[in-house]
Order: sequence, then structure tokens, then C-alpha cells
Amino acid sequence: MGSVYDQNMSSCTLMLVDDHPLMRDALRNLFDAEPGFQVLGEASEGAEAVQKCLELDPDVVLMDIRMPGMDGIEATAHIVHQAPRSKVLALTTFSTLEYVVPALRAGASGYLVKDARHEEIVSAVLQVREDEMTLSQSVANSLANNVLGDVPVPSVRRSWNEPRNTPPADSSAASRQSYVPELTGRELDTLRWIAKGLNNNEIAEKMKVSHGSVKAYVSQLCDKLGARDRVQVLIAGIQSGLVKPELTEDLTQ
Repeated sequence: MGSVYDQNMSSCTLMLVDDHPLMRDALRNLFDAEPGFQVLGEASEGAEAVQKCLELDPDVVLMDIRMPGMDGIEATAHIVHQAPRSKVLALTTFSTLEYVVPALRAGASGYLVKDARHEEIVSAVLQVREDEMTLSQSVANSLANNVLGDVPVPSVRRSWNEPRNTPPADSSAASRQSYVPELTGRELDTLRWIAKGLNNNEIAEKMKVSHGSVKAYVSQLCDKLGARDRVQVLIAGIQSGLVKPELTEDLTQ
């Protein structure tokens, strides 16, 4: 397996969270064999993950969802609120909306299922660190169908304290549909490429601008759409009727 790590990038620090020791060992072995990665620590349940994340300050937390004690969704919400520099990448067996939607609402920057190939996991970690959107294909399809109304939205009961500036989950869709922000041509182009599943580098090539410019456009979209990250930008853009998802490519590529 060839490495996807760019030697010009700084080392990526990680924390592994899973209640199965064999899974943590497998992930540690995977990243130990990859140049440019350092595993700072491990945790077997959510509360331990939050505590260690605050202590270790990793770039990316690979987070299982179903664990004894505090689950991965609640732990993600605490990490996003208390340690916003650390990105959370959900890595779990479950790809149904029952888990995907609350994980993304909690602040996960990506969602992969555990049958992902090794190179997909490595690439996803790097993309999450760079504020890219990372979703398994099955998750992307389910999410697109969800926000288009083709399947029912699962009932989500939050068991943690949301930040005060986060609107209630059941009112976000209605508020976004009633308000369509005015976007510049560049911002709308960026949103359309996001809806096609392109990452920042690919968007920069398509728009013939710098990577930094694309990151600025994404940041502006977050502000105007009231979104936290690229996943939320895509959801808000679809719900506002600005774009339709065309997620025919694997977003982890």
C-alpha cells in the first residue's frame, strides 16, 4: 500500500477511541506503519476520550460510536465544545442514519464505516485535519436521501448539553428553508463543487484559484449558512434549495 502522506505536511497526531482492544491495536499498527503519523494515546470509552483529548491535544480523534458508559456521540459533542482544535472522525460499524445524523450534529467532521480500506482511513484522517469533508459512500448516499426528504429523519434524543448558539435540531431544516442567504458567484460555485463531493484541492483546480482561496470561500459559506463545517454547509445548501447533491464519487478519495 502506497503512502498518501505528503512529506511537506507536518506530522499528524492521533488519538484512538474504541472499546475493542483488537481494533485499537489494528489502527495503531496501521498508523505506525505510515510515515507522518503519531498516535498519542488511546481510550476505551467516551469519558476517558474527552479527558485524554484535553490532555494530549491530538489533531484527529478516531471515534467509535457504540461504547459502554459515555458513547461516541456524546464524547464527540464534548470534544468539539471543549477542544475545538481536535477534529473527530467517526469510525464505526454502523452506517444507518440513526447513528450518522446525531454524530454529525454532535460535530464529527467525517464518518467512516469500519469496512473502509486502509488507504481510505489514512486519507480520511488527513482530509479531516485539513477541514475536508469525509464520508463513506453509503453514508453520503443515506445523508443525501435524508436531507432531500426521500427517507424519514430519525428521531434524535440528545443526551449532552449543546452549545447555546446551536439551534434545536428539529427547527434547523425549517429555518434554513425559510431563509436563503445571498451568495457571491465564487461562494455558489464552491458550494456546487462541494455538492459533487470534491475536496478543497480539487475545487481549487476546477475554479483555477489557490487552495487558500477555497478555504476562505468555505469559511464564508459557513458564516452565511450558519454551518460549522463542510458537512453542515452541504446540508444547509440542500435544505435552502441552493444545490442538489451529486455524491456519485467516493468522498474519501
